[in-house]
Amino acid sequence: MPTLCLVTCVALVASACGRGPVTPPPVVPFTATIQFQLYVNGQITPTQGQYIVAINANTSATSNVNAVAGETPGMPTASEGQGTPPTYTHWDQEFVYGPATLAATNGFLYYYKVLSVGGGVTSVRFLQIVLNTNNYTFIPNASYGTGSGNVLSITLPLNNISIRGNPTPPGNPPTITTPTVTNIYVNFITTDTSGIPQDQLGPNGLGTVGYAVNVPITQDYACQLPNFSSVSGPSNPNLFIIGGQITVQAKTSNPAPIQPCV
Repeated sequence: MPTLCLVTCVALVASACGRGPVTPPPVVPFTATIQFQLYVNGQITPTQGQYIVAINANTSATSNVNAVAGETPGMPTASEGQGTPPTYTHWDQEFVYGPATLAATNGFLYYYKVLSVGGGVTSVRFLQIVLNTNNYTFIPNASYGTGSGNVLSITLPLNNISIRGNPTPPGNPPTITTPTVTNIYVNFITTDTSGIPQDQLGPNGLGTVGYAVNVPITQDYACQLPNFSSVSGPSNPNLFIIGGQITVQAKTSNPAPIQPCV
């Protein structure tokens, strides 16, 4: 009986001190994202060189966002970023982290390519894509495997991959995002502080790429790059790319199972 009395009293107190309706937690809207992770043999050290994610953006398997200028889907390479002037043939966007970006608001710079034709000559400019602090996640010193601080990780809004210059004169509006990008080729590249390439993805270093990374971005997708630590690379381990991972969350916040990049 004493136990029953205690339970009854507690019930009475609870009913007399009602808390009112419970406010449900706020619903956080889903935002589609893409994450690039670049692994090096040493540590990510921006004072020693640049870390670049070069992106070739395509609206179909056969059509590039700059198709009007004759550009096609394909792997952006380090050699395309060299020359006088460099062609950047398969570069449609680039993410850069290095000495020149440390003073930037976000610590990095993110660009899209603009092509213009004059006098029969096509010129290339890269214009900045401005990101608010809540639109990205930047971790320049993450770790992978037995390494420490050997991973650069950047997560961007997926819809930003579709940003490019308007190819229709006079370019008003200056940028367009449709048709949306459906797949991208991705290369990771390092340079020294003078901008001279040191490494890129693939088994051949700065020679022919010998490796293409084609990523679908209309579906949830995650892929792991091969481990290139056994191939020849630069003497500076901090600029020696050994692999990475690309994760697309296009539909849900649950990452897709990781598979080899193809």
